[in-house]
Amino acid sequence: MKSAPFLAALFLPAPLLAEVPLAIAPTGHATVPVHGSFGEAQFVFDTGAEGSAVYADFADKAKLAAAGSEMLQGQTGASEVPMVTLDRIALDGVSKDGLTAVRLDPRADGVPLAGIVGLDLFGDRTVDFDLPRKRLRLLPPGSDQGIKSTPVSATPTTGKLLTIPVRIGKVTGTAVIDTGARKTRINWSLGRLLGLDPAALAKGDTIQGATNNAIETVATRVADVHLGRRILADAPVLVADLPVFDAFGVADRPAIILGMDWLEGVRMVIDFPARLVWFE
Repeated sequence: MKSAPFLAALFLPAPLLAEVPLAIAPTGHATVPVHGSFGEAQFVFDTGAEGSAVYADFADKAKLAAAGSEMLQGQTGASEVPMVTLDRIALDGVSKDGLTAVRLDPRADGVPLAGIVGLDLFGDRTVDFDLPRKRLRLLPPGSDQGIKSTPVSATPTTGKLLTIPVRIGKVTGTAVIDTGARKTRINWSLGRLLGLDPAALAKGDTIQGATNNAIETVATRVADVHLGRRILADAPVLVADLPVFDAFGVADRPAIILGMDWLEGVRMVIDFPARLVWFE
């Protein structure tokens, strides 16, 4: 009988974490440790994904149950994909039960990532995405964490993603905040306003996206990028009219997919319910 208190202590729930580590995968994606019935696994943290997703090899290993199918809009196009059920998924003390997730084809590069965690888990929180310190925190709405800069007002787009105005020199574009994108992309509506000449630019990456439809880009660099009051003197960019710009409802204007390369030296705090973004 005296052993009961000790045994009970073994089964107390783990304390909520104050933060979780951000790791950079070999692919260049920012990943976080996500917990569920499958244990712990590294997922890409993706503010540009309305819902979560898992790769097929991980889904099979975790024995995730099938849950029908739906249309998935990726960076390079749309296709019908199978769905699976995540009985429970948790990150930094925030958990959701019974989420359905897209089942993606195995990664072509063989990097063992479990999947992508999206707004269905953290879209009702304040996200402290701190790349310089390699940490992530999910906080209650209204938490600005003492950042002194003035917040940028965000506008929701398709799938409840947030967009903010970003100025490049004297030209302003509508930027979708997408931590799941390794490299920032702009459309040709913005490219032309910046005076870019397609014939004069080097070949960029071939983008496949979640649906594995390949699209070629061109690559260049732009100067004087303003993220709120944060200024990037020189920043890389890929240029292409990706189908995702149309899906996000921004194809008719100068538009940006704001990715990891522009956030590398920046701490970003996003209050999703209040639609406010801070850059430090």
